[in-house]
This record gives sequence, C-alpha cells and structure tokens, in this order.
Amino acid sequence: MIKKTVLGFFCFSLLLFPSHQAAQYQEKHLDVPFVPTKYPVVDEMLRLSGVTKDDLLYDLGCGDGRIVIGAAQKYGAKGIGIDIDPDRIAESKANAAKAKVEDKVQFLQQDLFLADFHQASVMTLYLLTSVNLKIRPKLLRELRPGTRLVSHNFGMDTWKPDQSTVVMVDDVSHDVYLWIVPANISGSWKWTIPSGSGKMDCEMVLEQHFQWPAGTVAFNGVAGIVKEMTLRGNQIHIALERLVDGKSVPLSLDGKVNGHNIAGTIKTKIGGKDVSWDWKATRNPVTEKPLDVEPGKASLFIN
Repeated sequence: MIKKTVLGFFCFSLLLFPSHQAAQYQEKHLDVPFVPTKYPVVDEMLRLSGVTKDDLLYDLGCGDGRIVIGAAQKYGAKGIGIDIDPDRIAESKANAAKAKVEDKVQFLQQDLFLADFHQASVMTLYLLTSVNLKIRPKLLRELRPGTRLVSHNFGMDTWKPDQSTVVMVDDVSHDVYLWIVPANISGSWKWTIPSGSGKMDCEMVLEQHFQWPAGTVAFNGVAGIVKEMTLRGNQIHIALERLVDGKSVPLSLDGKVNGHNIAGTIKTKIGGKDVSWDWKATRNPVTEKPLDVEPGKASLFIN
C-alpha cells in the first residue's frame, strides 16, 4: 500500500475543488481554504500541546471550531477561535452550542494578521507554510516565552520544532509540530560574583537563532568557556568554566528570563565544597537582536 501525505492530498483537493467553492474561496480572499483537521489529529495536537484547564488556547483559522471545542470538552481549557470567514464563525458557534461549551469558548471573525493573541498560552495552526512564515514575526513578537505553538502539517522553515509526531489516518500521514516560544536572550549581559573578599565582574555576549543561543563569557576581562547552554521558554541553563590558579572551575547557572533581566542561582565548588549564590544578570537593551536573524555562533547549537 502506498503511503500518501496530507500535503499531496491537500494540493490535489484544491485541483478538484468544486467550482462554486473555488469561487467562494476567491471571493472571500481567504489565505487558506477550509480543510477540516481529522479528529485523531486534533487529539494529537492537544496532547502534544500539553493543554490544561489553566490554559487559554487560540486557534488561528479555526474553521468549524473543533480544536477549540475539543480543548474545552476534554481538558476544560478556555479557547478563542479566529477566522476571517463569517460562515465558519457561525458554524463554530453552532457547534459550541451543541457541545455545551459556550461558557468556555469564543469565536471571532477577524484577520489573523491583525488579531491580538498575546494572552495565549497555547496556539494551534492549520495554515500553509507560506502563511506560517508571514505570521511568524508576529508570533515571536507577541506570544509570551513558554507559549506552546502547535501546527498541523506545515512548518516554520528555519525555525525547527522542539518536538514532532506523525498521526496516520486512513493511510494518510499527518505531521504535528510543537514549538516552545523562546525568550530573547541575545545581547550583552553583566553580573557579579563573589571573589575572595571582593567581587568579580562577569560579562556574557550571546547570539540567538530562535531557541538556540550561543556566545562567549569573560570573568574580569579573562575569557571563560561556555560548555553548554539550553533555553526552554524563559528558563535558561548555562554551564561555564573559568580558570582559577591554572585550574578549571565549573559554574552552573540556572535562571528565569524576564525582559532585560535574568534571576536565578549560580552553583560551583570552592575548596571541594558546593557553593551557591543568587544570580542577577542585566542586559544592555540596545544589544538585543531579533530571534530570526541569520545564525552565526548560534548555528553551533542547532541539531
């Protein structure tokens, strides 16, 4: 049996689009025609997103509302569906009434490029790659770090997903992609750590390509080594090394990014004993760069 992909099926379906539907599609100036997501794929999108009753889920191009309604029914989540097509909004509202989740969901007729979705903690998409790339800067700019972003079938080009799965429905494969929106930690960061009876000035200069940061570190102007750096949402972990009397001393930094500040803990060993300090780093705001710049040093951290 030949394995078919949804992309091929989707493109083929456009060729066979009934003439009256094609006319409606063109007349409404829709970016994406309405192709309902199969229910097993809806289930996987919600599972992969980790949605809970504490989340606010936005579905861009919500169609008949099945993702938003499913999140409310199965997980108790609140949701907002956005679609530019008034027929789809009317259908979504009718489906929500049938499912008795009207108190948890809303459906808004809006242009997704103009919509305000900064409050989302989960976002779902079934658009086209071209549309994903067009809206990608808005997603990175407006969604809070840690927001889970799930797309059916279509990716984000060089913004590779944090996780992906495949769902088979009637011998057709459906890709489901998950991204965790990263905090922007690019730029120059400074902090101090205890050193003898005084303090040591530390500076770290970071580049970043989406969720992959990389950079350099210096202690009182002397270069150290960045051994490891991971970023998930606004949670950062960095493993550094610095030379003390010709010996390498490891430092482990964990913190939470909040705008131009990082607060957390530094752990190291002094005289064979475990020692920890509060870590409070500050970024020079003018050194911050967009997340989707071409990778430089950051490419070293891309798998």
